[in-house]
Amino acid sequence: MAIAQLRSARYQRRALVIVSDGGDNISRYTRKEIKRVIEESDVLTYAIGIFDEEPIPPLKSVEERMGRDWLRELTDAGGGRTIAADDRRQIPKIAADISREARSQYILGFRVSENDRNGNWHRLRVKAGGSAEPLQVHYREGYWAPSKQLDRDLSFPAILS
Repeated sequence: MAIAQLRSARYQRRALVIVSDGGDNISRYTRKEIKRVIEESDVLTYAIGIFDEEPIPPLKSVEERMGRDWLRELTDAGGGRTIAADDRRQIPKIAADISREARSQYILGFRVSENDRNGNWHRLRVKAGGSAEPLQVHYREGYWAPSKQLDRDLSFPAILS
């Protein structure tokens, strides 16, 4: 629902920050549906994960055990990342870090070849080189190609850190 609201945002570059444990509390939409909406959107997606590091995993629910992976699945689809808040007092600092990161990103653009204008999912792979230090790259996992009827170039944010 937040992505639907962002469609009418004032600025073209948009980001969504989810603060969650990743657990599903009888959601209106499935994880698969949410991931598809994120993949189809032009919204950079981050999550601040509130994970209880319970030392006894059998006492955790499936949602509690899988929350970190489920959030990561969604943020990977949106080109962002999930950052764990080990202490809830870290949330403001993490939010500020996300804000800085979102404002200092590269935009990678490309043209979809005529053969790839098929409305299908296409996986992306981005590598960064030429640096003395290894760089971490965060980017969208892929994109839904436009159909032959649509003629538009695609661009997505990529974050190097």
